[in-house]
Amino acid sequence: MAHLLLPDVSALQLVLRSAVVYGFLLLALRLAGRRELAQMTSFDLVLLLVISNAVQNSINAGDNTLGGGLVSAVTLVLLNWAVGWATYRWRWTERLVQGRPIRIVTDGKIHVGAMRRELLTLSELRSALRKQGVARVSDCSRVVLEPDGTLSILRRDGEQRELRELAHPEPVYRPGSGGAG
Repeated sequence: MAHLLLPDVSALQLVLRSAVVYGFLLLALRLAGRRELAQMTSFDLVLLLVISNAVQNSINAGDNTLGGGLVSAVTLVLLNWAVGWATYRWRWTERLVQGRPIRIVTDGKIHVGAMRRELLTLSELRSALRKQGVARVSDCSRVVLEPDGTLSILRRDGEQRELRELAHPEPVYRPGSGGAG
């Protein structure tokens, strides 16, 4: 029973291997482009499953013990939490890991260079617009490709309002009144 829990290789080696593979996959997915994240197809799912199988031995060094698997899993969960915390805490980390939003359309005109860099076709853009109820590119004030691969669309007919117009009225605090009111 004790052998079942004790890893065949050192825990430090499992932690380092997990960290290297996690970093590699984070970089590879970042370089793959933001479109891949939002538009997962069955081919993308197969690719992810095959990649996970391919890197398994890189992480566990052939250690199939329960302890080795738990050390690797805990390492990956902690690394993922740390990256999430760092992107929340520091804006530069968020930009590094997730990227910046990219403007695709401004005032009904397409930024062709941005679409080319992101490998986004005109038919894909039109399809995304239709899914959000927008008939034509010219109906858009702004279209932004977000870091997660989704398109944010601001219609030309959308009214822009000031914060004071949109803010929910807050109760006014009056000293001596026992609270808000």
